[in-house]
Amino acid sequence: MPRLPLSYALTLLLPCAAGCASDAASKSDVRTLQASVKQLQDENLRLLERVQALETERAVSRAVRQPLGPLLAAAPSTPTGTEVPSLAVVKLKPRTDRAPPIDVHTPVQEPDAELVAALARPAIEVAEAPDATQLDGEFAQAQEALRTGNLGGGVERMTRFAEAHPKDPRADDALYLAALGELGQDEPARAAKLLETVLQRYPAGDVVQQAMLKLAECRVRLKQPAEARALLARLATSFPGTPAATEAQARLARIPRTP
Repeated sequence: MPRLPLSYALTLLLPCAAGCASDAASKSDVRTLQASVKQLQDENLRLLERVQALETERAVSRAVRQPLGPLLAAAPSTPTGTEVPSLAVVKLKPRTDRAPPIDVHTPVQEPDAELVAALARPAIEVAEAPDATQLDGEFAQAQEALRTGNLGGGVERMTRFAEAHPKDPRADDALYLAALGELGQDEPARAAKLLETVLQRYPAGDVVQQAMLKLAECRVRLKQPAEARALLARLATSFPGTPAATEAQARLARIPRTP
């Protein structure tokens, strides 16, 4: 096979090499141009949005600054049927009658001297509420004294508890138990006073019925049968159907009527 001259071979290869290099450079330029075009398009879109926003702001500003005269003139007129009628001015003649006279001769009443003195006195400071544990301890000690036969000490403790804590739920119980202690010491008169206090201070308490029965017993021991019968009758009428009412009726039958 004949060999080609070196110069001829170089002549054939140069155009091919130049073509390859030219093709790679063109692709790179195309990509660069495409990126530039894309950037310009994005920038153009942002500028267009900005222009639209500015136009909107200008339109709003013009609407705000526009006087109301042209707008009112352009508004449709009121239909003939709904026109406001003309109003006539009417003068009212004042009344000549005088108002009835007011009685200004009100007698002056002096305030009650006792009430004024009571209001002038400084308010008594309310003591702090005692501790619940302390109250429980006081009541338990009084119960223990009565249970162990120390009737005098138990009566004193129960009475002191009721007087010191009249709003405690056990205050009426304390007075009732103190009355039982007085009966145990054969003191019906003292027991009667305690039971009367229970009925007066705590008419809705839970020991009212038993207190009425014991008070009737005190009246019998004090030779007061009429008072005892009246008390038992009131108990039977006020609490019908209760065991205390049944007991009251039975005792009424045993107490002779006084002539």
